[in-house]
Amino acid sequence: MKNPAKIINKEKGIAVLITMMIISIVMLVATLIASVVSVQLKLASDIGDSITAIYAADSGVEYKLYQIRKEGILENMEFSLSNGATVSVTVLRAFPNLTIKSLGSYLLVKRQFEADF
Repeated sequence: MKNPAKIINKEKGIAVLITMMIISIVMLVATLIASVVSVQLKLASDIGDSITAIYAADSGVEYKLYQIRKEGILENMEFSLSNGATVSVTVLRAFPNLTIKSLGSYLLVKRQFEADF
């Protein structure tokens, strides 16, 4: 008959090994979930910044259309809005048409509109 003390000692080693493997797997899953959540939070914050940049680009097109129709001004321009967004407007002339390109920027996000008429 085998010595029962040796059998118990071997089982204790296996229990520690299985416990360490389970803890490692749980930590890996937790790290992956944290990574996915972090990326999703970044994307969610960029959506708000993107909307601000889109509105800035749209306002650049509208303002340039107003200047062209009321004052006849065709020069390129750059300006800042009260919310911190910046707008860069470029007018391209190809007779008889005009193309207005407006780039709205807010923080790290940039959005561009183009209008032909």
